[in-house]
Amino acid sequence: MPGTDEQAFYDDIWLAWRDMQRYAPAPRYLRRMVMKELRALSFGSVLDVGCGEGTLLSMIAARYPAARLGGCEFSATALQSCRELLPGADLFSLDLLKDDVAGIAYDVLLSVQVLEHLSDDIVALERMRSMCMGTLIVSVPGGQLDDRGRRNGHYRHYTRRDLVQKMERTGFRVTRSFTCGWPVHSLFYRQLLRALPQDAVEKVGLGGYDRRKRTIMRLADWAYRLNLSFIGTEVFAVGVPV
Repeated sequence: MPGTDEQAFYDDIWLAWRDMQRYAPAPRYLRRMVMKELRALSFGSVLDVGCGEGTLLSMIAARYPAARLGGCEFSATALQSCRELLPGADLFSLDLLKDDVAGIAYDVLLSVQVLEHLSDDIVALERMRSMCMGTLIVSVPGGQLDDRGRRNGHYRHYTRRDLVQKMERTGFRVTRSFTCGWPVHSLFYRQLLRALPQDAVEKVGLGGYDRRKRTIMRLADWAYRLNLSFIGTEVFAVGVPV
């Protein structure tokens, strides 16, 4: 769990996460699920709330070149990486629990693996409601919160019911919710993480990825394509402001 200096915590962790977020199969799988949800929508602008190093935004830019793209991020390290990847996007620093969001408005808001990192997810959702003109797509982890999640800054994990109730409480009508990721992510991957020593997990997952490691991750990504989109420990919800 982050200490008193959350900014430093996330700046440091994004230095280690950068290649993992770009190449590891779990983040790639979640991005595919988000892109699938976007295909069902009509929009002119997208804001990625907690845009990280920008890989998801770059995918959206390639598929929807006419859309106005924005990204906000708490970590200065991640935001700098995003700016290098997407110099034409509207990218800005934002503390979702403290900063003023007046005047920020986008058709679609994305919140991918963000809410679990925030001490007050209700306030965060209320602020997303203020910025959202059309649709909010949320992805959060489900299943048991373990020590690994806490070390990565997670305050909580969610059930589908938890997420839907919180979105409805903060001014959204949930139009679609589901879990996904079984069996490769929810069963095999999570069990593997629990079985391996922590130093082995960090050695494989963190830091720079050379050509060999990227190849291994591409092969693992093909296994992730066997995941089902209606059962698993990853939780998604789509909502519209009311």
